Amino acid sequence: MRIATSTSIGTEVSPLTAPHLIALDLDGTLLDGDGLLTARALKAIRALRDAGHRVVIATGRPPDIAVRATQPLAGLASHIVGGNGTIIATFPAHPTEPPELIHVSGFEYSVAANFVTVLREQSSGFAFALATDAGFVHERGFAELMPAAVHDDPVDDVLSIGGTTAFKLLVFHNERPLDSILNEIPLIINHLGTGFAVRHMGAEAAEIGPADSDKGAGLHWLCDHLGVNASDVIAVGDEQNDLSMIKWAGRGVAVANADARVRNAADKVIGSNLDDGVARFLELLVD
Repeated sequence: MRIATSTSIGTEVSPLTAPHLIALDLDGTLLDGDGLLTARALKAIRALRDAGHRVVIATGRPPDIAVRATQPLAGLASHIVGGNGTIIATFPAHPTEPPELIHVSGFEYSVAANFVTVLREQSSGFAFALATDAGFVHERGFAELMPAAVHDDPVDDVLSIGGTTAFKLLVFHNERPLDSILNEIPLIINHLGTGFAVRHMGAEAAEIGPADSDKGAGLHWLCDHLGVNASDVIAVGDEQNDLSMIKWAGRGVAVANADARVRNAADKVIGSNLDDGVARFLELLVD
């Protein structure tokens, strides 16, 4: 395990001497406490791009919602590893353009529907959000758990969305804490089949999806697509859903406000998102 013990970023960080890909989580990492991209962060990312490096956004948000929150990065960021690695897209060159999907990792809608049905049978307190090829819906209580505004109205039943392919099934509970349901859900669904994992979404919800689909796997796919080696990748994050990419990247970085498990897995701990920690780190990567 890589152990990071310092939050000092001064002379310990040297300018990059070869082109790198820098993957940045959004909520709790790049974005400030209000969920906004600061002017200093924008300037640092522009400097990286101008120096020949590639900046990628790696987030639990779907690409279109990620772009909406980071429109100033149009023309600066190259790609989005969205949906916790399940949806990969190009970052548009202009704020009014939509992201272009280049890779999607999903599973059959009927499987997601079965998970929902079985969990509801276990407890009426379970509630859900679901993304399929027909769209995205969420039940009451989901918006209050998210770090960013959710603009769509809730529905009574996520299975009303239909579709043939599911991309994300998110689960929360109206009475039980997240750690409790992260332990409970696998015990409930394991008998339904292998090949699925239950993970921390990055907010106060669990995510059920294919075991081989996470931020690390998505970033790996993108780097293979671009011809970038893991040794030339820096990944920065704060939550448990960032662990896989922080472990896979040549250099894993955690912000000071990160979950302890993320800090312990990282090569380096930098300043918090409330103190422009990512921007200050990125500035030191450019000569």
